[in-house]
Amino acid sequence: MRDSCVKITSIVIWSVIVIMMITAGCDEQPVSVGEGILPEEDFIEIDTLIVYAVESFSYEFPIVTSGAQNIFAGETSEHRIESIFRFTVPLTDRGITPDTVQNAEVFEASLILQPSYHLGDSAEVIPLYLHEVISGWSTADFNKHVYEGVSHKKEAFTETLTMLGDTNATIFTLPRDLMLKWAQLGDQSIISPGVIIRSDETANGVVGFHGRAGDHEPELRIIYGTEGAQDTLLFTQTVRAFAGYLKKDLDLQNNIVVQAGVSTRSVVQFDISEVPGGALIHNAELALTRNPEFSISHPEIGDSLFVHRLFDENKLTFDLTERARFSITETDTAVFYKALVGDFVQKWVTVEENKGFVLRDNSETLGLHRASFYTEATDNAAKRPRLKIIYSRM
Repeated sequence: MRDSCVKITSIVIWSVIVIMMITAGCDEQPVSVGEGILPEEDFIEIDTLIVYAVESFSYEFPIVTSGAQNIFAGETSEHRIESIFRFTVPLTDRGITPDTVQNAEVFEASLILQPSYHLGDSAEVIPLYLHEVISGWSTADFNKHVYEGVSHKKEAFTETLTMLGDTNATIFTLPRDLMLKWAQLGDQSIISPGVIIRSDETANGVVGFHGRAGDHEPELRIIYGTEGAQDTLLFTQTVRAFAGYLKKDLDLQNNIVVQAGVSTRSVVQFDISEVPGGALIHNAELALTRNPEFSISHPEIGDSLFVHRLFDENKLTFDLTERARFSITETDTAVFYKALVGDFVQKWVTVEENKGFVLRDNSETLGLHRASFYTEATDNAAKRPRLKIIYSRM
């Protein structure tokens, strides 16, 4: 009885299959396998458009550098960078009064900086100078323009030499009269304006020192007392900022240059008018080819490039929160940067005007690395900025 039921079930199943096959074979307009059972006119047609940049350029942007990780100083043929910083605890809070500075039989003050970064040949030795700051300054929105308004003494009050790549601390000897001035300010509950550290045109490299609190933080070390007995005090809490300058003419108007530290950003624009308005964007990829002529790499601090949607090509404003990150692919012949920008293109074909992309380095305050890319003017079309768009008409 059970075997009979199984046989009957099998016959029914095979009969259904045969009927379905016959029906499909008799259809006047059969549908291809994998396309479903929708009528042909309802299929989504997917198109691909590849366009090349119509314009690209770069511009300098005064980045906010207050709270930077490093204290930079130095010069190369392409850059100049210098830093301003101060200790945030008044000397008087730790018992270093004007009387202490004036009357101590032994009084020594040193600034100790631990290296964390260098750009240039590790065999280079560069001079470093400290200048007294004589006007107040705030870390709020501190950038290069603010730095240029800070008053400081032209003559350095101390100097030293440092070797690029050296892991040993760089030590400055600070004069007693400067410490007296800082103690007198502390008596008035005023924090000293601090110092500026810089190099000069004889330098051929840039050094960076740890700036933030931690195991390698800057130290103001004061030793005071008598010949027979001294006390040592350490001041470590600082605020800091830097100002970087581009010395080399990179022809920013005609090049794509994304420079950290200085800093420069770039605009790349595409004509996507061939994409119909209201189209559904499945994917869009922005591809750039690195130009080694203008690029500067650093062994430890790599590029961290992002692309943003430009809101206003004149004011060069954009939303920092909405961005796409570039991935980097390196071959034997070239280095490619690619970013998925489908969400940006979708807005351009539906609700916004296409004003182009802005490229920036998310590590703008970490060093002086630089990424440059071929523009639409390069003879090799394969190296030009490219936007590949996959879309469907709606």
